[in-house]
Amino acid sequence: METFLETSFQNVRSSKRTKVFHKDLLNEVLNANSQWAEYDWKYEYQLPVDGFGGTFDIDIAGFVNSQLKVAILGKALNSNINKNIKNYANTSVGEAARLMFAPDLNLEKVLFISVLPRIAPRFNKARKVLGYDDVLSAKERTKIDHVLRAQYNGVVEAIDLFFDINDVKSLEDFDSIGISNLDPLVLV
Repeated sequence: METFLETSFQNVRSSKRTKVFHKDLLNEVLNANSQWAEYDWKYEYQLPVDGFGGTFDIDIAGFVNSQLKVAILGKALNSNINKNIKNYANTSVGEAARLMFAPDLNLEKVLFISVLPRIAPRFNKARKVLGYDDVLSAKERTKIDHVLRAQYNGVVEAIDLFFDINDVKSLEDFDSIGISNLDPLVLV
C-alpha cells in the first residue's frame, strides 16, 4: 500500500491508479483475513440488481461457488477531504442499504475502507497549498460505525486507514510523496 500512496497523486482520475489501488487494498484485506484467500476475487464487479432496483458497482468482490460473499468499497483520499467528509458518510450509509437489501444475496461482509492522510493539504486553482485539513478531527465529528453496526449487526463495517504525508508545499511536490505511519488493517 505504501508504494501506491507514494504515487497516489499521479493520474488521480485514471483507471490505472484505480487498478493499482484495488490490487493493493485486496492484498491488505487478505493479509488481515486469510480465510478469504481462497475466494474468487473480481475487480469492478457490477451487481445486476441492488436494493434500490438498479445496478451497483463493487470495487472488489469476493465469491464462493459463484455467490457474492464479500463486497469491498475503497476510497483513497488525499486532499481537500474535510469539505466532503459528510457526503462520504452519507454515501456509505446509502451504499450499505443498496447492498444489504439486494435480492438473493447473503453477504458475509461489506467493507468500506478509506485510506486517508491524518493531515491533508487543501489546494487552490494555482495548485499551491492553501492550508491543511485535520482529517482525524473531521472523522471524529463524522462517525458512522455505530449506525452501520446497529443496522446490519456487524456485517457492514467502515474502516479508516490513516497515514502521514511528509512535507508538501505545492501539488508538484506530490509527484512522489513520502508517506509514513500507515495504520495496519484490522477487521472485526
